[in-house]
Amino acid sequence: MRTRIWNNLANIRFKAFYCDHCSTFSGTFGRVYSFFLSFVSAGCIAAWAIWQQYPILWAIIVAIAQVLHVARPYILFLKSEKEFLAMSFEYKHLYLLYERLWYDFENEVIIGELAEKKFYELREKEIQIERMYQSTHTPKINFLMSKAQHDTYSELSLNFEIGDSK
Repeated sequence: MRTRIWNNLANIRFKAFYCDHCSTFSGTFGRVYSFFLSFVSAGCIAAWAIWQQYPILWAIIVAIAQVLHVARPYILFLKSEKEFLAMSFEYKHLYLLYERLWYDFENEVIIGELAEKKFYELREKEIQIERMYQSTHTPKINFLMSKAQHDTYSELSLNFEIGDSK
């Protein structure tokens, strides 16, 4: 039971960090995306001299911008910034509940069947969170996953005696 509580506590904290990092990345990516489209649109008018000197290059840039403009509604990651942030807060709340269960279990405030019952209640809350956000595609982005993993380990190292607790 102890290992299952610990593993789920760590996993939920990872999910909270990962969703938070996805929200930040999605927002930044969306702003850069919008800036590029705005820049190219404004540049079409302002850069007539460039049109005359490099017509093929400018035509390629405009064509790419038009494709990106049409594709924008279909790029799921761009429109999910708020959902990722909301998911992150839901997971942070669940993490606090797992943390309470962990300390209660470690201090033998809760044992046996009662601990098992509480554990499965928290697992059900995790499933509820996933159901609430089932339409939000959470991509697997390696550098964000590595960052979330590092943040999770750092936080758990600060708050728990990892060598003795696992």
